[in-house]
Amino acid sequence: MAERVFANRLLEGRVALVTGASRGIGAAIARRFAAEGARVVLVARTTTPGGPLAGSLDEVAQAIRDAGGHCATIQANLADPQDLARIVTEAAAAFGGLDILVNNAAWSRFIPIWEATPKQFQLAFQMNVFTPQELARHALPHLQAKGAGWILNISSATADLPPPAPWDPNDRAVEFNRDGYPTLYGTTKAALDRLTVGWAIELAGSGIAVNAMAPVGAVASEGALAVGGWDERDHLEPVEAMAEAALQLCSRPAAELSGEVVRSLPLLRRLGVSVRSLDGKETIDVLAA
Repeated sequence: MAERVFANRLLEGRVALVTGASRGIGAAIARRFAAEGARVVLVARTTTPGGPLAGSLDEVAQAIRDAGGHCATIQANLADPQDLARIVTEAAAAFGGLDILVNNAAWSRFIPIWEATPKQFQLAFQMNVFTPQELARHALPHLQAKGAGWILNISSATADLPPPAPWDPNDRAVEFNRDGYPTLYGTTKAALDRLTVGWAIELAGSGIAVNAMAPVGAVASEGALAVGGWDERDHLEPVEAMAEAALQLCSRPAAELSGEVVRSLPLLRRLGVSVRSLDGKETIDVLAA
């Protein structure tokens, strides 16, 4: 695998804010953006290692700095209105502006929909719809001041409507929607997709791109790999594919890519872009599958 020559890094001089950046997709996007020259502001609840889940802001920040990148961290609870109100201001102050917002943080509970409580409904919509809305609203003046910008909302394939009856019990989508209990999570992500397209159309001509992207299936993040139990029918997408697709959606002009609700790998195939390692130096062969 040949090393890439960084003659023109795609995000040189840009400032990116990434939520849910302590692990998984958010951490991968932050590292990939930093490798392309962005100064990245990482947001999450978990600051230091040693919690119940793998990953922390300090660990991701150290990985970025070890690779020669620049970043800052903001510890925040995105369900807390006071924390939510200060994030964009602190992010813009860290590096003198803001060009990119990636709404990656989310909340989910995969339980039968009739067991979902009002509190769980409220938290799901708070984290998966209202928080991206509020962060985008706070970010917009900074993007407008630059005359261009990018907002990317990380969605989910659970937003897709399952087929109607009669159901084939052997159909993977039917099986998952019946037994995986994604209704609450998928409902909020469907709302996020619609919100995304509305933002994009209302900002048409502003130079600000607004898109939503989801993986084609489960992502091979630390959490997914730790849980295990995947069989041959499952599609474990490498986290690098999400990071590479996010890079394309947060670097290309709004006139070219905006109002998209896309899957990562199909987007990369459409654009003719290879998946690269998080440091950008190597090509990862995942698009042929």
